[in-house]
Amino acid sequence: MKILEFNSVDKTFRHDLEGVHWSRIYEYPLVLDLLDKYGANEDSDIHNTCWGWEGVHIWFKNILDKKYKNNINSDIKKSNEPNTCLYNLLHSPKEEWVEKFDFVLNISTLEEVSGDHIDVFKKSFSMVKPGGYFICTFDLPGLQLEKFEELFGRKYEVSNNPIAGNNSEVINKRYSHLKCGYMVIQK
Repeated sequence: MKILEFNSVDKTFRHDLEGVHWSRIYEYPLVLDLLDKYGANEDSDIHNTCWGWEGVHIWFKNILDKKYKNNINSDIKKSNEPNTCLYNLLHSPKEEWVEKFDFVLNISTLEEVSGDHIDVFKKSFSMVKPGGYFICTFDLPGLQLEKFEELFGRKYEVSNNPIAGNNSEVINKRYSHLKCGYMVIQK
């Protein structure tokens, strides 16, 4: 396991107001940029775990589906949207998913899961094929940060201008206490 990035999302990062939500306007473009940076191509096997199932989540799912022909989108709620399936992050992945994907994505969901976030990370990371990547965004507080710092053997890096609910291009004072981070882990 190689920790490539473990940082806060900065206000200077590219954003897209179609993302609507204070953090999603940064998270979705960041994930797309990271896919490009780490070599995703139209044939890459990508698992968007916890894609949502409505609104802005469908917008992002459709971008992934259009750009990557081997993209699947899973969540705990059944959807009638094409290219979706049921999967609960608390459970081990299907056997055929173990070490199958070039990229496994988790966008602002890991911190929402009750229980041990490291256990959920390990289950998600098990789906990454050797040489592949786990890309995750998360809110702080929320993610069990100290556990990840211990596992990774490195501290989380805070930028000079991290986004929060009160300084985003889409301000949401309800989330002014939250900051947003991301990690890229290579197997």
